[in-house]
Amino acid sequence: MAFTLIVSGGSLQAADWQVLFDGTSLEGWTRSQDNDQFALEDSLIVGSSSGQTRFLYTEKEFADFELEFDVMLHDTDFNSGVQIRTSLSRLNDKGESRFSVHGPQVDLGKSPGRSGYIYGQGNRGWFTPKEALKSHDLMKNGQWNKVRVLAVGPRIQTWINGEIVSDLVNQEAYKKYPRGVVALQVHGVKNPEEKVRHVSFRNIRIREVKQ
Repeated sequence: MAFTLIVSGGSLQAADWQVLFDGTSLEGWTRSQDNDQFALEDSLIVGSSSGQTRFLYTEKEFADFELEFDVMLHDTDFNSGVQIRTSLSRLNDKGESRFSVHGPQVDLGKSPGRSGYIYGQGNRGWFTPKEALKSHDLMKNGQWNKVRVLAVGPRIQTWINGEIVSDLVNQEAYKKYPRGVVALQVHGVKNPEEKVRHVSFRNIRIREVKQ
């Protein structure tokens, strides 16, 4: 079934919502490097910090879509993110494939900050232009936040708690990453043994769209 999704500048054909996480299991998700940083706790996906950046990614890939989820950063000295259209492998100098998570990431961090802008995981910098990286306080520290992402062609739009944050058109990023997995991230921290930081996710759903 499809219906019309009204957006700025026109309309899209949207399919039914697919629930990616229903609070009962991690079915459909895979842990990068078999990590133990992601766990199902009290009907939530809870990510815990370590010395390495780790991911929990979907088994399915997506191209053009609308994504919604709730997120809470329990600690302000911690960074997280949600990867979209992300690749899971790269070729080394010998032409051999190796595991590597790289692609667009919706940044999630403390407020005020840069949550909602698009970082190029594994690309040594932001896909969002520097002049557009304006600090804001839309993320509520220590509380649940609703995030919406609309990715159609080279355009990626993000909203936090109903307010638009980013409206990015990046042809180069789209050429490299036209489709891929959705992945939750916990960023590596220095001296992880001193304190474990946490981020929680719930109500993750997605629907594919067509222009």
